[in-house]
Formats: sequence, C-alpha cells, structure tokens
Amino acid sequence: MGSAISKSLAIGNYRLLLCASDLDKVQAVAEEIKSSNPFAEVESADCTREASWEADIIIVAVPFAAEKEVAEKIREVANRKIVISIANPLNDTYDGLVTAPDTSAAEELQKLLPNSKVVKAFNTTFAADFSTPVIDGKQADASGMNSSWKYP
Repeated sequence: MGSAISKSLAIGNYRLLLCASDLDKVQAVAEEIKSSNPFAEVESADCTREASWEADIIIVAVPFAAEKEVAEKIREVANRKIVISIANPLNDTYDGLVTAPDTSAAEELQKLLPNSKVVKAFNTTFAADFSTPVIDGKQADASGMNSSWKYP
C-alpha cells in the first residue's frame, strides 16, 4: 500500500520522502516513480525518525502489529503533525480483530502519539485500486488523489 499511495501522490506536486527499514525497497519505488514521472520530487531514506522530522504529513504504511514500533521512533518528531494510519488490526489468520470492540487501530495509534492528529484512511482500498482506479466500470475514490486531491 505504501508504494501504491506514493505513486499516486507523486502525480501531484508534492515532495515525497519514502522511508523503510529496507532501503533498497524504497529506493526501487523512488526510482520507479522517477522513471514514470521525471519531475516528481521523491527521495528515499532508511531512518523513520529523520524522515518524519521533515514531513508535514506522515503516512504510516505498516501492518497494525508494527505501528507501535513506528510510533516509538517518531513520537518526538510527530508533534502537531497529521499521521495517517492505513492499518487494519487483524489477527494472524485474518479472521478477527486484535483490538477491543470499543476501539480501533487509529485510536490505538493516537494513544501512542498523543501530540499528533491521527487519521484513518486507505484501509478499505486495495493497492491495486490505486493503479487501476476503475472498478466495474466506475471510477474509484482513490484515483481522485491522482489528479484533483490537494493538500489544504
């Protein structure tokens, strides 16, 4: 999902700083973006904390089980920033949730990042829908980011 979201955002006039523990993976995504959009401003980094320090908006594109680790790394630098969670709190067999019935993945992340504004998004959109935004002959909402979604 992180790659798909990055590729969609790169079509707009946004500076992207992609980061992951696997630097080769994000470098490959950055190169793919640059090859299809030479004017895209995209960089890659392997330090989540430093990348988040520079960001206006942070998209945490990791599984729910990894959000706690990411939150610990970015807590200090994510103050007063928008943090978007795409995680679904599914168990290992994908047949149930690991959160209590009265909470959500975003609410759990908000507890870990009390000085950030956590928003839940993209968790019902499949990565393929970003690259092929027409489903059953209808335009999918995710494709709107490609051309008309603007940061306020």
